[in-house]
Amino acid sequence: MGKITENAKYVIKLSLEADSLVERPDVVGAIFGQTEGLLGQGMDLKELQESGRIGRIDINFRESKDEKTRADIIIPSNLSASETSLLAASLETIDKIGYTKSKVNLQEIKDIREGKRTFIEQRSKQILEKLYKETPDTKETLNKMSEDLRTKEIRTYNGLTGGPAISESEEAIIVEGRADVVNLLRYGMKNAIAIEGSKVLPQIKDIVKDKTITVFLDGDRGGDLILKRLKQVLEVNYIARAPDGKEVEELTKKEIYQCLKNKKKVEVIENNKKTKLPENFKEKVKPIIKDMLGTKEVRLLDINLKEVHKTTYNEFSQLLKIADLDNVSVVLMDGKLTKELAEQIEKKGISAVVCFDSERFRTKMKVLCIHDF
Repeated sequence: MGKITENAKYVIKLSLEADSLVERPDVVGAIFGQTEGLLGQGMDLKELQESGRIGRIDINFRESKDEKTRADIIIPSNLSASETSLLAASLETIDKIGYTKSKVNLQEIKDIREGKRTFIEQRSKQILEKLYKETPDTKETLNKMSEDLRTKEIRTYNGLTGGPAISESEEAIIVEGRADVVNLLRYGMKNAIAIEGSKVLPQIKDIVKDKTITVFLDGDRGGDLILKRLKQVLEVNYIARAPDGKEVEELTKKEIYQCLKNKKKVEVIENNKKTKLPENFKEKVKPIIKDMLGTKEVRLLDINLKEVHKTTYNEFSQLLKIADLDNVSVVLMDGKLTKELAEQIEKKGISAVVCFDSERFRTKMKVLCIHDF
């Protein structure tokens, strides 16, 4: 009889209350006796139990402080839902146990399979999750295929890595490394060539001969040295830079196009550095710089010494990183000119700096301190 409990579909739970003390045989006798023939052929309790369609009837007596009997009746059922409901209703008709009045009420019919359904649902989620982890993502697979195809497009030109369109293209983009070439290929730019190291190999000159040259550099200091060496070998037309702290190989499509859109003509940068300062430059800026003492201001002037921008000494370094400042020729600052700050200013093609104090270093800019006036 124990198997029916394990394999049952439902469990009927009823409550019993009798007006006097009764024992288990009395309750079982009342259940079988008062339901016999009540539901017709095929639904007799004895037959159902013998055929294994209902299980052992458990009666759990509860402690009682008066002369009444209270108990829970538990019946496992392998009948259908409608048959189980019919059986439960028939048990509620029991009104006597022996000579004692009694009352039986249905508490619940529990679907034992619900627990199995919950287990199946949770387990299937675990299995599916594991399956997803082990199954390659379609997008990832397609990206890998595209990456493999792009790698196959890479060519070698006299020992240097480049895109497949370098030879026939009228323009060439010079980048620092192979990964930069791959990233540009990812977004359809097939005319890139990598110098692959800080040393510029002489064969680059033949590869990009008679082409418009754009040098696309990482957003770090190393790019300045590479640019300087490239200029000794090539006639560079444009310079594009990745945002500060980023490398060309990690840029998105939008970032790449934005950087190339904002590329600068080398001639413009060079001309800014060679711009002559106006006559009596020192006398003209003297009253301005003296008026600035104690303000911690930085004023940016054009070639005619007209103010085009103003900021603070603390914010000046950040401004140099994000602004073009093509029309700025002179910087007046109430602060100390450090070597690092001077390098940033010189990159912008600025001709002169007038400051409160300065570290000692070499620079092509004209540097004046307040004690020089």
